[in-house]
Amino acid sequence: MTIVGLHHVTLLVGDVDKAAWFYGEVLEMAPNPRPEFDFPGLFYRCGEQQIHLIVTPHLPPAGDLTLRFSDGSTGSRRYVHRHAALVVHDLPALKRRLQANGVEFLIDADSVNADDALAQNLVAGWMRMYHQVPLFLLDPFGNLLEFLPVRAI
Repeated sequence: MTIVGLHHVTLLVGDVDKAAWFYGEVLEMAPNPRPEFDFPGLFYRCGEQQIHLIVTPHLPPAGDLTLRFSDGSTGSRRYVHRHAALVVHDLPALKRRLQANGVEFLIDADSVNADDALAQNLVAGWMRMYHQVPLFLLDPFGNLLEFLPVRAI
């Protein structure tokens, strides 16, 4: 068996109108036809892949991820675990658009704490992989999104 690609990522959202605003208008994703399931949701195109949004009245709580570091110690960090990573043509333009819509960033090149050893380790890894720091944010429902420029992949 050979995996040939990723078809879609499914994220949970709490409000179909707010989800349509954020994914359709702010992120400018094209809607994709969705079967008439017996529960609400939205599908969007994301290049050749898709994002499927399932509307739920009870979003699960966001949790921390406990990591075991190379020295044997453990620590808890938010925002490095379950997430969707999206590729964009113009990361600075997306960042401006998000700021204009009041979206706050969790991690971006301007907010990395120089005194945080794990953050510096992540930055070093991202620089090796992508040659820059990705942009991380939460959508209006607490789903973690990572944005990378096309040239990073």
